[in-house]
Order: sequence, then structure tokens, then C-alpha cells
Amino acid sequence: MKTYIIAIMAFCTNHIMGQHQLDTIYANDTKKVALFFPEPIRQGITGSDNFVFTYNREKEQYFGLLQAKPGKESNLLVVNRNGSIYSYIVRYKAQL
Repeated sequence: MKTYIIAIMAFCTNHIMGQHQLDTIYANDTKKVALFFPEPIRQGITGSDNFVFTYNREKEQYFGLLQAKPGKESNLLVVNRNGSIYSYIVRYKAQL
């Protein structure tokens, strides 16, 4: 089985009428979605077992990889070295 990587730049957040709206990131079990951040990742947490976010825990790097299995949507929380927090909704989608 081939594995594909899709890259997403995670620099922006949306604000609508003063309220923070979370961006949605789609992933599946055949493509790894690469997320790039402006500062190295210190911590990454998914809210469900059907999503996996991997990053280098030994040496801080600017990117992590997200992969998903079929199931309900969840969330992804990423904390950078400088303390910035990024929060996303994550959903499984068979075709990206």
C-alpha cells in the first residue's frame, strides 16, 4: 500500500464576529497529512484513538503527521515551544 503525504500550513486561525472558529482538517488511513507550524512542536494531543498525530519528541521540529481511521470527528491540540496553542477539528474522509 502506498502512503501519500498532504501538507497543510498551520499558520492562520479564523475569527468570525469575535468568536473563534476552529479549522477542520481531514485525514484518512492511506494518506498522512503533514502539519507545519511557525515554531517547533512541544506537544500534540488527539481526542480520539482513531486519530494519530506523530511528531519528533526527541528533537523539536516544525512539523507533525496526522493519520485517521474511520470514526467520529475529534480534535487536535498542538502546543509549540513558545507556548502558542493550535486547536483543530479533525475528521476522517475516505477521499482527500
